[in-house]
Amino acid sequence: MTSTATWFVCLLASSMLACAQDATFKENVRLVEVYATVFDHGGHAVHGLTKDQFEIRDEGKPQPIRVFEPTSGPLACALLLDTTGSMRNTIPTLRNAARNLVDALRPGDSAAIYSFAEHLTELQEMTTDKAAARRALARMRAGGRTALFDSVTQLALQLEKRPGKKVIIVLTDGGDNASVLNREFAAARARKAGVPVFAVAEGDALENEGAAKLLHDLAGGTGGHMYKARHAKDLEEIFRDISLNLQSAYLLAFQPPAEDNPASWHQLEVVVKDAQKPVRVRARTGYSRE
Repeated sequence: MTSTATWFVCLLASSMLACAQDATFKENVRLVEVYATVFDHGGHAVHGLTKDQFEIRDEGKPQPIRVFEPTSGPLACALLLDTTGSMRNTIPTLRNAARNLVDALRPGDSAAIYSFAEHLTELQEMTTDKAAARRALARMRAGGRTALFDSVTQLALQLEKRPGKKVIIVLTDGGDNASVLNREFAAARARKAGVPVFAVAEGDALENEGAAKLLHDLAGGTGGHMYKARHAKDLEEIFRDISLNLQSAYLLAFQPPAEDNPASWHQLEVVVKDAQKPVRVRARTGYSRE
């Protein structure tokens, strides 16, 4: 091999190694995603805010925002619906409310349909095809016990690595009687994944302490919201409100600061600066460095 050829091979190998190292570095840089919905004093969602108007505080210290998506950014919506035996009489109303929510998604938004009883079942993977999502809702059948904790945890793990804005909508009417995992682990895992959870409690879930506490913790800790459906007819109004909320969320992301204790829990605060009127921000309350 000539000296020129040898030099070229060495240069090519060096460039490939540098690219690999750069790719590895980017792969290992973990960004913390924060979904924020901003409301005015009347409870109406505020649109049109810019990246410069937001500030993320990690343990009180402002952090540079690396990623920003406005409310118009596409959304991935995972519906996690209770299809246990106790839901048999509610399934028709639930199916109709969920169908309306799917229909209200914007072009470019996607939906996935999951049901759960004793196991999590994917009825439809993420798709922008609304007809496919509606067909999946038509396949829901009631029966079995309730593995709410396991199902929420499994779904949060699946969505955690999906890029862009995403959300879980979970509806249940009963307490958990079939999960291997406990309530505390399920709530902690969902908070760590950082996916906003909109939870709807119906029937016995309103009275069952474990289920109600899980739904409350899931919603509050992830930047979502918990709803209480006192009657089956309330579901359509609740799902309509959820739809409006989903289209009003901003996505922010930042790189967490280096520290000696990577397993610690960090408190987060999202602040809107230079707002023309007082606003309220709903966002996740913290994240784990594990």
